[in-house]
Amino acid sequence: MMQFISEFSIRTEGEGFTNITNILNNWIKKNRIKQGILVLSSKHTSCSLIINENADPRVLKDLSAYMKAIVPEEGFKSILEGKEIQKYLHSDEGLDDMPAHIRTTLTCSSLTLSIKDLSLDLGTWQAIYLWEHRYQSKDRLIGLHSIGETMKF
Repeated sequence: MMQFISEFSIRTEGEGFTNITNILNNWIKKNRIKQGILVLSSKHTSCSLIINENADPRVLKDLSAYMKAIVPEEGFKSILEGKEIQKYLHSDEGLDDMPAHIRTTLTCSSLTLSIKDLSLDLGTWQAIYLWEHRYQSKDRLIGLHSIGETMKF
């Protein structure tokens, strides 16, 4: 068994999804990891790592629309109390600041995946996405930690 620790940076185009599956599979092949486990960790508090469909882009559009509906930007209404919108206290970096933190909390900041035959062991229609919750382009750092068996020369 070998252990690999690394990280990569990726520039997002603002709010939305960036498919990072090929980046991860290339890293696995470069390190010749035949089988094992890969742990991904976002080193940020306003973007997520998710597994979702890679065939129909409407899935990601619907997912984004749903998230915006349950985490509005201007504040939130309590389901237990009155109908007044409660404004977020934290908005240091703009209107999308606190909603981005909540959206990250509701999703994932890390994933654990199996490696099989030199690539991620995903379903037919699955891909790994970095989900940017901020409006502006950002440089995002993703940590990689893998333990597995490597290919022999």
